[in-house]
Amino acid sequence: MNFKPEKEYSHENVDALTYAEMAKKEKDAPTALLLKRLAAVEIAHAAFWKKIAEKRGRNIKEPGLIEKTKAKTYVLFRKFFGLSLSIKLLELHEVSAIKEYTELWNTPGLLDEDEKALLEKVIDDEKEHELALINEELRVNPDRVRDVIYGISDALVEVLAAVSGFAGVLAKPLIVAVAGLIVGASGTLSMGAGAYVSTKSEEEAKESNALTDSKAEKSHQSALLSAATTSASYLIGVFPPVLPYAVGLGGTIALLSSYLASAASLFVVGFLVGIVSGVTPGHKGGEMAAIGMGAALATHALGLAASAYLHVSVRR
Repeated sequence: MNFKPEKEYSHENVDALTYAEMAKKEKDAPTALLLKRLAAVEIAHAAFWKKIAEKRGRNIKEPGLIEKTKAKTYVLFRKFFGLSLSIKLLELHEVSAIKEYTELWNTPGLLDEDEKALLEKVIDDEKEHELALINEELRVNPDRVRDVIYGISDALVEVLAAVSGFAGVLAKPLIVAVAGLIVGASGTLSMGAGAYVSTKSEEEAKESNALTDSKAEKSHQSALLSAATTSASYLIGVFPPVLPYAVGLGGTIALLSSYLASAASLFVVGFLVGIVSGVTPGHKGGEMAAIGMGAALATHALGLAASAYLHVSVRR
């Protein structure tokens, strides 16, 4: 096994800087306190790996621009995507560290008994960090964030496929854009209605034994919030595939622009879905972009087929 304690030292320094930087910017007091505590522990972990590296004669570099830039990236992520997703991303990082350190601990002859005992303590710390982050995630309630992410992703795939199909039949960019917006409006209304009915039914089922007026009102308010969140998020996802046609682009340029804008958006949304679902974010982002492009290309082919064989082309 290619053991590089200097790499682990760098990782722990990134973690310590990340928690410290996020704590400075965090306005939520309990979260800021948690981040400060985690930062202090990560500094101790970095000291452990530094000692291991120096014992083996490895060259140790103090935290520099690369480590500080990585830490700043987490802060930037928190600014754009919110507390819940940021905590989930940190949680994934802790899980990765636990897995890597456990593999090192189990590798025969890699560490002496004293080092293994200290590493075991580090692993326990990382497990405590994961648990603390899970509890914090539950406290900030990520359910609404999930609704937003999945609403946007649904719109991106559905509207891109629809617009791609229309582009194979309709010549005028504005007509393609209007058709896409109609599909988006229909999806927004249906998603909102579905979310309202689903949430209201779920809330009523929970309170079925004693459905008082106050509980019924609470159920209604919760359902309205769910419907509004789902509708708004779906509507956001409508614009990337439609925008190139709305600004007057046509032909191949419009089609490619729509694909590129949608692919980039799908990758970002997929990355966020990966964070929420606990899978590799980059892999999930690529998967969602590929699925969206595949659906769009298939629908565009259907549009071209309709134009060629069914004579439904609108070219004036």
